[in-house]
Amino acid sequence: MTEPMNIGVFIPIGNNGWLLSENAPQYMPSFELNKQVTLKAEGYGLDFALSMIKLRGFGGKTEFWDHNLDSFTLMSALAAVTSRIKLYATAPTLCLPPAIVARMAATIDSVSNGRFGLNLITGWQKPEYSQMGLWPGDEYFARRYEYLSEYAQILRDLWETGKSDLKGEFFQMDDCRLSPRPRPI
Repeated sequence: MTEPMNIGVFIPIGNNGWLLSENAPQYMPSFELNKQVTLKAEGYGLDFALSMIKLRGFGGKTEFWDHNLDSFTLMSALAAVTSRIKLYATAPTLCLPPAIVARMAATIDSVSNGRFGLNLITGWQKPEYSQMGLWPGDEYFARRYEYLSEYAQILRDLWETGKSDLKGEFFQMDDCRLSPRPRPI
């Protein structure tokens, strides 16, 4: 038996949505706008709402994605005003340690009554990270999925057992603890 396909929406967490055009509607992101979009998606029976993370836009005449809300904070707020739709925040793994992401996710899981999920990204736009002194160098691209694998394993360990002792190439966990944990799926 095959799983049903899930259908969702990327919510407008950054200014001007998904169209890099002067002719597209120009708007700033807000909680109210994202709440309206997510409630409509829930009302139409969509399965999930996903928020990206953008740490630096592309500038230019439209200032495309120069103005953005935070993914985790927004999804926590949306969890409190929705009842059925699943909510996915995006974690920029180069900026947020896995133990912190695990704790934020566990908190939003509690707010949402188990409707929270996570989208992990490895980072690709150098200016987003170099502006904060977090760009690991161009050689990172060759090993970014190994990095992500360790990151995801720490999340799994913390969510499933409440503890991580992973000793990897990229992360060294030392009796790292998490409680409460998210609900099991």
